[in-house]
Amino acid sequence: MQARPGLADAVDWRLYYVTDTALSGGPDEVPGFVEAAVAGGAGVVQIRDKELPDDAYRELVVRCVAANERAHDATGRRAAIVVNDRLSVAADLGLHFHQGQDDGDVRRARRVLGEGLLIGLSISDDEQLAAELADPTADALGLSPVWATPTKEDTAPALGLDGVARLTLAARGAAKTLAIGGINLVNAGSVIETGVDGLCVVSAITSSPDPRHAAEQLLALWSHR
Repeated sequence: MQARPGLADAVDWRLYYVTDTALSGGPDEVPGFVEAAVAGGAGVVQIRDKELPDDAYRELVVRCVAANERAHDATGRRAAIVVNDRLSVAADLGLHFHQGQDDGDVRRARRVLGEGLLIGLSISDDEQLAAELADPTADALGLSPVWATPTKEDTAPALGLDGVARLTLAARGAAKTLAIGGINLVNAGSVIETGVDGLCVVSAITSSPDPRHAAEQLLALWSHR
């Protein structure tokens, strides 16, 4: 079972920012990057941190939600906030959720979160996609990695552009497709051409000296599609 019909269509998936606490300079710095990314046009923000204890992670998410609201107050833009992996935090705060293949049964996540929240699932190959499409549960599929990336080392072999295009075509109409892994301003245009619904980026925004401008530049690439 997926989320309520129309819920995924109401989200702007084109630019999906995934936070990186270490690359940001620590937990206190992450909300500032979230605010800048949303002000620059990111329609989705996933709060990812594998190291923080649950209480500290929950506090980080709350602060990022507040940063999202500050961006909305300043620009009128507000992103969908996604909790990475920690189902109890997503359920407690009423936020969307994303999990990897090794992070439990996605159908259990649906039972916990119900139809009112979106669920994302990482997909790395044709077999994983076929299993998900046999009983669709996730509303968004993170196709990864497009290319190898230093921000995430425990990844499957790179899909490349052809692999992303193949999986995107197979998933069309069943769920939103998002490409992640090694995407930057230089190569993002070629990823958009694969037909995906969105680009997921980490360092392309977090490592930029001007994160808001970086988000604006990435979002602008969609106008050439």
